[in-house]
Amino acid sequence: MYQRSIKSILTVVFVLQVTYACQEEETITTDQMTQNAGSEAGIEAGAEAGTEAGAEAGTEAGTNQAGEIANSGDLCNEIISLCDGSFEPPPPMNEHTGTYADNEGVLVIFGGNTSVPENCGFPAYTGESKTYLYYDRPLADDCGPWVEIDGGPQGRARHSADYGEGSVWVFGGRVRAVNMGPYHLFNDIWRFDVETRTWSEVPAVNEGPSGRYNSSITYDPMRRALWVYGGNIAENALNPDAVHDLWRFDIETSTWTQIETPEYLLDRMWHNAIYDPVRDRLVIFGGADETAFFDAAVYFNDLVFYSPETDNWGYAEPEQAPDGRFWSQMVYRMNGDEYLLFGGHDDQTLGNRNDSWSYNPNTNAWTALTGEDTFNRPANGFCDFPADFTIVDRTLPERRNAHSFSWSNSCDRGLMFGGKTDCGAINDVWSYSAETGWNNKELATEGEVCHRWRSNPDNCANMCF
Repeated sequence: MYQRSIKSILTVVFVLQVTYACQEEETITTDQMTQNAGSEAGIEAGAEAGTEAGAEAGTEAGTNQAGEIANSGDLCNEIISLCDGSFEPPPPMNEHTGTYADNEGVLVIFGGNTSVPENCGFPAYTGESKTYLYYDRPLADDCGPWVEIDGGPQGRARHSADYGEGSVWVFGGRVRAVNMGPYHLFNDIWRFDVETRTWSEVPAVNEGPSGRYNSSITYDPMRRALWVYGGNIAENALNPDAVHDLWRFDIETSTWTQIETPEYLLDRMWHNAIYDPVRDRLVIFGGADETAFFDAAVYFNDLVFYSPETDNWGYAEPEQAPDGRFWSQMVYRMNGDEYLLFGGHDDQTLGNRNDSWSYNPNTNAWTALTGEDTFNRPANGFCDFPADFTIVDRTLPERRNAHSFSWSNSCDRGLMFGGKTDCGAINDVWSYSAETGWNNKELATEGEVCHRWRSNPDNCANMCF
């Protein structure tokens, strides 16, 4: 049984060489950042109606995305005629990437780690190489939603991915063949063409960022570029080395360019990064530095902005914000012009979280969208948690980190898959929309706390059984 990874447990595990993590220059205001992208009203008009006038009033990035939304028609509810899927889900997985391919209506899952500690043991770390597609559209009778694809990049975990130009772009990650010793770190870029379902490596003509994992990659439609920020560059899991460098990869020329970053930026890994097309900026949230597994660790809850057009950095200072955390997931929702955040791991009582938040970039305010599981009773001892450790909210996904959450602006909904929970890795699928909240589309085969799936809580001997 895998138990929750609160900081105290993480510290012990870290010292024991567990390689699987249980694991101020100028303040730029929101209004200042907004003016770099053109008319916000035009973007919204284009996004909602897809009209030519609205598209012309917005930036090029907003126009492209608005057009995609307008032209999507009934794609989101159209029955898929191709019946090539099965009902067999991927194994419980974490440290993977799950990327929503808007044009195809599928979630693309790649890589990850399928091993989980049992009874505080030390399982061999895995780096998966398979690709899974999940159909987020109605299926004909007797057709399953899962498609398994072989071939592609070398197996890995803790890599990053984003969607653009009909493709999923993957960067970095780590893997090792055995349970001890240094990791092999990747700094390659791979492209998965969703329509043809083929992988191809994207060569670079010059030297780029060093190999790393727990970094971020973000697609920028304005410049046809990929942005890579931060991550861990250490091969030794016992001595993490977080960085705060920013790199731009130009898709057309296959060239890397390093961008100067201010000293006040924090070294970080396990953070989130998105592209905001309305304000033409990169947005970075949360994460942790190399002290993450120690008592003095501080998990970040800041929002950092970078404007490529003006080469300016800024940050938000809202009155309230989610607790600092790492390995959460954040997306940009165009229809509501908001940033959505779910889950992650922090140093509070529960460790793993299942709260949902919205950030309004116009008002610089965070809003809690849902409740969450609540603390009920302390642990009996190390790796020994009672069945009623929390009061479980069954309408919400299991508390987790190292999951994937990706958004479709065409369908105005997001999909979440997998992650690390209190009881191991998980393989459920949840959808989220502003109108209906969370909906459990595919049940987990394992990885949920006992109180979530047992109809009679008296049958739960401890948190996971």
